[in-house]
Amino acid sequence: MDLSKKAIEAVPHPVAGQKFVWFDTPRGFGLRVTPTTKTFIFDARVNGKKRRVTIGRVDVFTDLKRARAEATRQADAFNRGVDPAAEKVRLKEASVRERAEALTLKDAIKRYADAPKKKGSGYGSGVKLKKARTIRDIHTVTNRHFGDWMDKTVTSITGGMVKERHAEIAVDAATQANLAMRYLRAALNHVNDESEGDTPLIVSNPVDRLKRLNQWADTKPKKGRLERDDIPVWVSAVRTELVGLKHGAEHKDALLFILLTGARLAEVFGNDQDGYPALRWSDVDLKRRTVTFRDTKNRTDHETALGTELTKTLASRNEVSSGHYVFGDKDDKVSSDLRTAFARIQQASGLRVTAHDLRRTFAAVANTLDISAYKLKRLLNHISGNTSDVTAGYIGEITTDDLREPMQRIEDFMLRAVKA
Repeated sequence: MDLSKKAIEAVPHPVAGQKFVWFDTPRGFGLRVTPTTKTFIFDARVNGKKRRVTIGRVDVFTDLKRARAEATRQADAFNRGVDPAAEKVRLKEASVRERAEALTLKDAIKRYADAPKKKGSGYGSGVKLKKARTIRDIHTVTNRHFGDWMDKTVTSITGGMVKERHAEIAVDAATQANLAMRYLRAALNHVNDESEGDTPLIVSNPVDRLKRLNQWADTKPKKGRLERDDIPVWVSAVRTELVGLKHGAEHKDALLFILLTGARLAEVFGNDQDGYPALRWSDVDLKRRTVTFRDTKNRTDHETALGTELTKTLASRNEVSSGHYVFGDKDDKVSSDLRTAFARIQQASGLRVTAHDLRRTFAAVANTLDISAYKLKRLLNHISGNTSDVTAGYIGEITTDDLREPMQRIEDFMLRAVKA
């Protein structure tokens, strides 16, 4: 039909569905009519595929010459082999890529820190966000070592920059250098995980250059712990040297508790910054001689047994405690500042240790006493990533009752008398 307002208005609306009418030129220029609307379209084949392009509604394209000009432009593009569907996808991907390439390192690190965890305990059983401490560490470490890179785009960070910065950090702190680069590598990998399309935004992670150059710092795990003959000396100092300190009574019992259970510091004193509560009396069962640590580092509750002497110590605390927290003072306040306590103990015994040294001491003593590796792993609440351990499958779950005998042996060894 002719392209005229009168002709268009004369086309009746169908009761249902849609119908098409075509104009004389260009070929493929037409009108799609539905029960409520009339829309200009262009319909033709390109590269053997039928495509339909919507030009616009009639009430919007009131200038009929402009509608025909757009149809003519589409016809020319089709004749040149331009597929409108493919072009739409290309433009979208180009737009997405352009926005991605403008992504700054600051934004990339925030997205990585806020994203759910991708491995470890709990992964695969629903969305599991990173723990507050992990998120805080990511931001603290990256801001400290990449503060001057935060406004750079992620695609502008090169392997040479990474190589030079890692070397600078490693001069004074090799472990920190490796940790900073692991966080950077993870953040950049996360950019690729989030990007659309098949082509990664970051073709080669610049941190991978450290492996090719064999530049990762050679770090060794800390091995600080009490030697077996020093344990009674240290225990004696704890029992006698904290008298008179502001939190001396609480710290004395807490340090012995950590030594005799292998507990982590945050599991005992809590950590407000990371969202860990201090150990509560509701999680101590003096009759069953058990303690339960809630939402631990590996995202599980951990129940373990208590030795007889440690149970007596906690029972004595319970008699004079009126608060919620096991190691709270008379006002139920928990102090995790052990610096003065450790200084007093060191002055009296000559032994300098940290809270985590006590955990390593617990593990070393258990190993000395030939406690099985499976029970030791359960005592320390370590989770193995080896799902193909046939022996573990034969043994089955190690219960809290299975831990009573080894915990008592550890306690007896720790609390033995000081040699003359």
